[in-house]
Amino acid sequence: MKIARYPVAGGHKAFAYVLVMIFLAVFVTLTAISAAAINLSLQSSRNYENAVQARMAAEGGLEFLLHALQDVRLDGSIASGDLPGALASALGGQLNGTAEGAGRTVSVAGANVVVPEISAPKGRFAGTLAWVDARTVSLTVKGRSGGAVHRVRIHLTLVPRQLAILNYGLVSRGQINISGDAKLLGEDCPADASILSATGTHPDAIVLDSNAAVSGDLYASGDGATVAMTGSPTVAGSADSNAIGRHVHVGVGAPDFPQVDVAPIAALATNVLNSGNPADPSYANIRIAAHTNPTFRNDVVLNGVIYVEAPNVVRFCGQTTVNGLIVTQPSDRPLGDCQLIFAGGVKANGVEMLPDTPPFAPVKTLIGTFIAAPGFGLTFLGNFGVVNGLIAADQLTFAGTAEGTVRGSVLGLKDLPTNLGGHAEIYVEREEMDGFPAGFLGALGLRPDPATYLELGRGD
Repeated sequence: MKIARYPVAGGHKAFAYVLVMIFLAVFVTLTAISAAAINLSLQSSRNYENAVQARMAAEGGLEFLLHALQDVRLDGSIASGDLPGALASALGGQLNGTAEGAGRTVSVAGANVVVPEISAPKGRFAGTLAWVDARTVSLTVKGRSGGAVHRVRIHLTLVPRQLAILNYGLVSRGQINISGDAKLLGEDCPADASILSATGTHPDAIVLDSNAAVSGDLYASGDGATVAMTGSPTVAGSADSNAIGRHVHVGVGAPDFPQVDVAPIAALATNVLNSGNPADPSYANIRIAAHTNPTFRNDVVLNGVIYVEAPNVVRFCGQTTVNGLIVTQPSDRPLGDCQLIFAGGVKANGVEMLPDTPPFAPVKTLIGTFIAAPGFGLTFLGNFGVVNGLIAADQLTFAGTAEGTVRGSVLGLKDLPTNLGGHAEIYVEREEMDGFPAGFLGALGLRPDPATYLELGRGD
């Protein structure tokens, strides 16, 4: 059988070639489109990763800077115009010269504090602190990764830092001696009567003798400081030496003592007293002139501010009542010429006992302090009831039958001996308070306000 064979026309070959070329072009185009899509997807993925890393750098940078700012201490008396420089210096003390900052420093630009870029995992961040008002600063942190940028912001408020010395019942820059039957006890909590000596002149920073009793712990700052005990003292409720040892702490860091500033209080003492034998039944907002040396007795009532110029030896006795606070003129005169002496049943009330009348309106805002006596010695010999506020003087003595409760701390401002002896029985009830006690300036810090946190998102 014969098989028929037919020749293929030339036009059909050309058509097949064109068809193949079309398919090839389609395949190439699809490949190019696919590759472009893959590249676009990869770029989008990289952009997304950079955006996430920028956000993480911003948020991590915010936490980093807030942690650094929590240790910042600014002078409580600083003028508002000096705040940017002081803040840059304080923050720069922690960040300048670090490897992460590549050697760059915290600086001031106008009224703003600028933190240079700092390396973060897979990114970098920088910060700017701008003052919103005299008490508020805005912290903006910008995070970077690749070409992506993310910013976050929070406000911080300038607030007084808690004074560390107020964590003790009795603190002195000098040696602390407790002897005889003297007692320093916590009114409600035994630890409220803990004591600390920051003396730099006596190796025995704290000395307990005879039947002395302290209901809290004993702290002595400085290398080589010791605590000496003789007789049968009691510490933290125990007379056992092994038990006492667990409540004795030596070589601890000395807390910062606050700056004393009584000038604003002194300005409220507008009535001058220059009689050594005051006979009126009551006095209000008095300034005791230098060399007056008065003795208050016979149920006299002292209201408001009592400002004592130096030198003066002022005695409060005979059922004297003090409704307010006592401050003294800072002085370098011998303490024998500058004394405040309490004896004979003095009633010591705080400013809350003052009447709500115009002469006492500014005085009633002066809370937290009963006595601020820079340049003076302070002696208690008799019952003084309940004192609503801290007691501070260059040198402190509690002797005889001194007895009372201090709602605050007892501070010895100079490296001079603080003495509790005889049958003195002092109770301490430490008070928590916002701000500084009247007449004292401590450090200021910055406290973040979580309610102001804001994500600003992308930006330059």
